[in-house]
Amino acid sequence: MSRSSLFLRPRTVLVAAALSLAGLLWAPAASAATSRGKLMARSRWPRPARHRWPAALTVMALAAALLVGTSATQAVAASTTTITVNGSSSGMTFDGEGAISGGGGNSRLLADYPPAQQSQILDYLFKPGYGAQVQILKLETGGSGNSTSGAEPSIEETKGNVNCDAGYEFWLAQQAVQRNPAIKLYGLTWSAPAWVGSTFYTANGIQYVLDWLGCAKQHGLTISYMGGWNEHGYDANWFPQLRSALDNNGYGSVQIVAADANDSGWSTADGLANNPAFKAATAKVGNHYPCTPYNGSSSYTQCTSTPTAQGLGLPLWASENGTLDYQAGGAPMARTDNLVYLQGKMVANINWPIVASAYPDVSFVGQGLIRADRPWSGTYDVGLSTWAMAHTTQFAQPGWRYLDSGSGYLGGSSYTQGSYVSLKSPNNHDWSTIVETTRASGPQTVTFNVGGGLSTGTVHIWSTDLASSDSSTWFVGNPDVTPDGSGNFTVTLQPDRSYSFTTTTGQGKGTAVSPSAADLPLPYSDDFGSEAVGSQPRYLGTMEGAFDVQPCVGRSGNCVQQETPARPLEWGNFNGDTRPYSAGGNGNWTNYQVSADVMNKAAGSVGIAGRQQSAGEQWNAGEDPTHVKGYWFSLSDTGAWSVTRSDFSDNVVTLASGTAPGAAGLGSWHHLALGFSGTTITASIDGTKVGTVTDTAYSAGKVALFTGHYTAGDQFANLSVTPLSGGTPQTVTVPYSTTGSGVDQWQYSGSWSSGGGNTWSNTAGNTATLTFKGNGVTLDSIVYNSQGIVTVSVDGGAATSVDLYRNSSQGVTAPVLTADGLDPTATHTLKVAVTGTKNSASNGSWASVADAVIT
Repeated sequence: MSRSSLFLRPRTVLVAAALSLAGLLWAPAASAATSRGKLMARSRWPRPARHRWPAALTVMALAAALLVGTSATQAVAASTTTITVNGSSSGMTFDGEGAISGGGGNSRLLADYPPAQQSQILDYLFKPGYGAQVQILKLETGGSGNSTSGAEPSIEETKGNVNCDAGYEFWLAQQAVQRNPAIKLYGLTWSAPAWVGSTFYTANGIQYVLDWLGCAKQHGLTISYMGGWNEHGYDANWFPQLRSALDNNGYGSVQIVAADANDSGWSTADGLANNPAFKAATAKVGNHYPCTPYNGSSSYTQCTSTPTAQGLGLPLWASENGTLDYQAGGAPMARTDNLVYLQGKMVANINWPIVASAYPDVSFVGQGLIRADRPWSGTYDVGLSTWAMAHTTQFAQPGWRYLDSGSGYLGGSSYTQGSYVSLKSPNNHDWSTIVETTRASGPQTVTFNVGGGLSTGTVHIWSTDLASSDSSTWFVGNPDVTPDGSGNFTVTLQPDRSYSFTTTTGQGKGTAVSPSAADLPLPYSDDFGSEAVGSQPRYLGTMEGAFDVQPCVGRSGNCVQQETPARPLEWGNFNGDTRPYSAGGNGNWTNYQVSADVMNKAAGSVGIAGRQQSAGEQWNAGEDPTHVKGYWFSLSDTGAWSVTRSDFSDNVVTLASGTAPGAAGLGSWHHLALGFSGTTITASIDGTKVGTVTDTAYSAGKVALFTGHYTAGDQFANLSVTPLSGGTPQTVTVPYSTTGSGVDQWQYSGSWSSGGGNTWSNTAGNTATLTFKGNGVTLDSIVYNSQGIVTVSVDGGAATSVDLYRNSSQGVTAPVLTADGLDPTATHTLKVAVTGTKNSASNGSWASVADAVIT
């Protein structure tokens, strides 16, 4: 997958209006005071939608127009469109809308959620009539190499030694199938174990696919689709060989998707057109990111394929789309769901990723349908993207057929006011039309004409205000209508909406409520004794290699073991050496001691790390996502030890080193401790302090376990993180999206836009105000070369000017102001005000709020 910068450009969004029908006002809930695509309090949740009015309303042609989402006094609609929903129309077969778990590690923390909240999240993702109702689940096959937001373990680290319980993708697929047996499963490889070779397009690659399919079968899963090597072009000879191997090994029903390339020119289609054997082996033509441009919440207004691709006679898929914030991505998703068919004749659209369930400092934070990155508190946040997807998936199923007569653009032949697609059920009776008005400048009148054998009975209408932060306006059941005797009815549509019109029933909006947010507290410890052998170690997210729970060697109990014996076939073109490591905790932990027991199985080193920060947005600047900031304390089998500091560019500085003769040898256990108190760092081996250094580079971060080499069998036990008396390790992070009038909540005035880990505005006078209790507070903002100057005040005191400009085109999150010495028993306010000003070097005057860290 290729990613452009995640710092989203601002877009003003519109406030939701009330609904009126012939003077009867219907207001499901008051709109939010501000309209920002991503302002949802984690402690609140959408109320149940009003699904149906008691009686259907007959609407005669061109009379008593249904005003969906507007007040009775609003101006008459400026444009009109007729949608002809004719069952005799031509059209392609709809293959479904899906999402991707993989590419990689983006579902990791979901596996650690408390059972109740985990089940709720899974319901919102997969349960019919409840949430996103994902129809195609694409799974990473796992190869123990970093594939964006983490590394997913291989099922076969050494050839012939298959472990079907590795990882969590099969578990997730089982949960999906339990909730929706009709869901289609799709496998794809990003990284692969070293034994496969220097490319996945080998006989070993085919064997790995077969072994992965065997594991899926062992777990009771049926895989419908299989791809090749993610975004690595294609080998026209390999795919026919894969087809033959599938047929000869009992997987004849598995359809091949070729080639999951990220190629705007659809070169795979050219290869298929010129190679009959390649084409014969291929069932679907899958291309990545056919929708452009990428510019945040305004993304994706063109979704194209080539004449060659459309002339193949094979179904075309947007086999990866997305890379959008779980809230701000709602409007782009609504567009792409329609435009992939209208503009590119693609019949499936698959969103990357399915869930934002990785630590928030890794690449592409907050992207998916739901944010679920706090398993210790069970907190999750169902995003607007969930309901944008539901407007298709709850109204049309794979196997339905598009109706070209009922698909097109609102207001004319070009895409300026919105789009619509119509589909009919295989029963040739039921139909649905999905409309989006994200480009509309005002209300529009639409007349439906239903015929060709399709039902002219009651039409149910659902809508979502894509510009509102008020979740009660998302996926709302509106009054039913009944066409007149000629199959006609007329409605008025509001801008920035998704609408679904259908003769089917069974749609619904989930009602489960998330617990309030909380940070992982200190002290924290894990002896791994309560975790199942073979499982992922709780709260640890592996970024390279594979770490799982295994019986300890040479001692009782369970340990964490590194399983990858050689550097994997990497998906990304990462520079330099990589090393296995798995990180967890809280990125705002400051002063603490991390400790663990470690054991070298083979020559090399093992260790622990602290104040570790993953590359995050730096991925977009071309940095290797396995290269991170942090302090690393390693112990080799010779007894040599070192404390080093690394940065995003993998520059390593040795701060202290030495030899502990008593710690030499293989297979022996030793206790490592690494302490941080302000700028002082201490290292101890088996209770003896071996080094003390002073370093000012990093003040906070997570902890990690690592090996300095790829050797299977190195182990770790008794991970512990304890606060040190020299600091204040207990912190509370309040993301910009946690809103309300209570303590540890933000309130906004004016219009703000959101995505990419922050909210922004350039309208002078707009404010963001945090209410909190604590000794101090630090404001984090995204800084880069288009930012302006804000003023910040605490408790109504004198305002301090803060310049958010940095001489870089890449936006990164950084602390910009700290206030301390506050009364911890009192309630305080932090107010950020937009000035609309900038320094002369800046390209813009944007203000940004990412979060606040309360101490």
